[in-house]
Amino acid sequence: MQIRAARRGLPGLKALRAFEAVAFHGSFTQAADELAVSQGAVSHQIKQIEDNLGVLLFHRSARGVSLTPQGLLLREAAEQAFDKIGEVVSLIRADRKTQILRVRAGPFFAMKVIAPSISEFMKANPGVQLHLNNLRDGTIMPRSDDVFIEYGVNAPSGVFSVVILHEELVPVCSPSLLENDGGSGRLLMEASIARLNYRDLEDWEKWLEMAGLEAEGGHPNLVFDDQHTIIEAARAGLGIALADRALIQEDVARGRICVLSERFIQPRACYRLVCAEENVATKSCVAMFHEWLVQEITKIQKTAVTEHR
Repeated sequence: MQIRAARRGLPGLKALRAFEAVAFHGSFTQAADELAVSQGAVSHQIKQIEDNLGVLLFHRSARGVSLTPQGLLLREAAEQAFDKIGEVVSLIRADRKTQILRVRAGPFFAMKVIAPSISEFMKANPGVQLHLNNLRDGTIMPRSDDVFIEYGVNAPSGVFSVVILHEELVPVCSPSLLENDGGSGRLLMEASIARLNYRDLEDWEKWLEMAGLEAEGGHPNLVFDDQHTIIEAARAGLGIALADRALIQEDVARGRICVLSERFIQPRACYRLVCAEENVATKSCVAMFHEWLVQEITKIQKTAVTEHR
């Protein structure tokens, strides 16, 4: 109780801040600049402390100011106190602002869209703690800290859902397969070359119909449930895949994949951002991630258009 009673005689916080600033800079003018007040206001605060303590804290001269022995003692105590307060305030602010966001996406989308530039999102949003995980079929409904990147025909019910990417699928294969089989036109109809399909044969049937090519024939069909595996199979020369033109642009630029035709189809399925309904209005990191993701997809698409013209 005696310690608390003694605090009643302490100088005001504003006056102590002014004193610490003058002591640090050795200048009333620079202290005023730091505190965004007038030099007269700083001088007034210092005078209040000196009147309160009954001693001078600074020697004043034409060359500037310097601390008296009493001023040196008070500076050390003030610096320690303000440093400690600053540390605690920073911890409180960091704890209050930290938001956990678990983003669940398939390997292909995560590698092609999210991973290459996610550091930019993190730098722009230091209060977000992001966990990037794989999304598998049968995953339960998104929790309060979940965002799903789902690929499908129908929007899921009972959750917020928005389309973020509708693909433009073109046929692609490995450079070695194209070189060995004498040109893209022949390769597309070569009966011995497998067509690599995602989940079912619908996309290939739609593309062949659009291109005016015969869908029937002896073509073997390989069906995969993961788009990343399809691209790896195409790279390895196992057949021809349909892939989004923008998302495989880096592979094309590096010579790992060849585009057999720029004619494309848009499949019925698309990528959607899915989350719990309440997150849209109450969780700012969801909106920030959605906005960043849309901007990133737009940037990838514009880059692909520029580079393949």
